[in-house]
Order: sequence, then structure tokens, then C-alpha cells
Amino acid sequence: MNYFEFKKKIEELPFFETKELRLVLGDEFTSSMLINLKNWVNKGHLIMLRRGLYAIADEVEKVDSMSLATKLYHPSYVSMEKALNFYGIIPEAVFTVTSVTTRKTKEFNTKRGNFSYQKIKKEAFGGYETKRNGKISFNVAVPEKAMVDFFYLKRNILNGELEQFRGYRFNEEFKFDAKKLSLFAQAFQNKKVLFLTQNFIKYYVAK
Repeated sequence: MNYFEFKKKIEELPFFETKELRLVLGDEFTSSMLINLKNWVNKGHLIMLRRGLYAIADEVEKVDSMSLATKLYHPSYVSMEKALNFYGIIPEAVFTVTSVTTRKTKEFNTKRGNFSYQKIKKEAFGGYETKRNGKISFNVAVPEKAMVDFFYLKRNILNGELEQFRGYRFNEEFKFDAKKLSLFAQAFQNKKVLFLTQNFIKYYVAK
């Protein structure tokens, strides 16, 4: 199979793992396919995003960053600023996609952008939904969990004061669920996170 035949067969996959190729290609996935993948990377036809995960080089810019974030390192879900921007809670464009995971903290710098994975305790891992972008899915924190993850991972620089919160330009019109915020904060079993969450509720929810 030459590269152009290969590209035609996987045109609906914006990125793919070798195990997925086995399903798509069936009997056409032979031992020579792994050699072909390596050669196509060397020729610039493919980009290896991480070991065993590839994208078509001339289409990598079209790859949805949140879908890729979920695929690069799992279990994980997109959270923090990227999720907050996704819901319209903060206005700024986000150039590094930050996800949370129960595995060790890790970063990937790829042709599609930078991806950061921050470790949290298993008891606090959750509060996300799986959404779809066409045929590709991604995991993203619900708004309240993205907010509490933000408090946890930035707890050393946050003081809980209104002026500092305002510096992040949180959308004051967004309707948060105070009960969800509190429950997600409690899962971290961290006094600073509870303090920050309670202050956020006082300033942005309990008006």
C-alpha cells in the first residue's frame, strides 16, 4: 500500500493509533505497515504526536486540540483555562491545553500545540463529560469542576480576594451551581481549596 492509498483509507481519522489502524485496515494491516509508518514520518507525510499516535502532516492544524488532549494521555479530561474558555467563563484564548489526570504530571509539545497534564488525587478525579466533535470525542470538566481544579492547581498563588478574582475576568453572568462547587471542592480535602471555593461562591454565586 502506498501513502496516497493509505491516506484515502483513513481520511475520516484526524489522528490515529496503530491499534485503530488494525481495525480500519483489517487484513491489509501487515507487518510492513509499521515500517511504512516510520518511513512516512521520516518523509514528512505523517507526524508522530507520541509513540504509537500519528496525524497526517498537512492536516494536523485541523485537529481539534481538546480531542487530541484526551487521546494523548489518559485517563484525563480537559480542565482549567481551556475548559473555562470553552464555556465562555474566561474570554482569553488559551494556547496550552491543560488536563488533569491521576497519572504523573506530564507535558507534550507537538505540532498541534502544547499539552499539559496535572496530577490530582484519585478521589478528586471526576466531574467531567464526554462530548463529541464530529466523529471524535473528548473529555471536558463540567464548569464547576473546571473552576475547582483551577483553585486547586493555583492554590499557592490565589488569595481568595475579589480583586484577584476579577483579574481573571471570570464571566459574572455565568450561572454556577453552588452545591456542585462545594462538593467538588470537598473531594480535594484541602483547606485552601475550600476557602477559595467558598469565597468564589460569595462573590460570584450567592448574590
